[in-house]
Amino acid sequence: MTETKIEWEHIGLERFAHLEDKIFRAVEAFKSVRKENESLRAESQKLKAELQAYQENEAAVQANLVQLQKEREELRERVERALGLLATIEAR
Repeated sequence: MTETKIEWEHIGLERFAHLEDKIFRAVEAFKSVRKENESLRAESQKLKAELQAYQENEAAVQANLVQLQKEREELRERVERALGLLATIEAR
């Protein structure tokens, strides 16, 4: 009976060691996932900041484009008036 008891204790220790190994691997996997999560959060914040900068730049470019289109239209109107004045001078 003592031999059986020793065998059961040995089997119990093996199972406990196996369980301990599983717990260790789970903890290591959790640490790895946590580290990756932190890295991804940092990258996400960086990308959000870049996106904000691009959006601000795009807004400035759009405002500049509107201003340039307005100036172009004003210049076109001035050229048309000048050409109209030249046409009336030539017609006389």
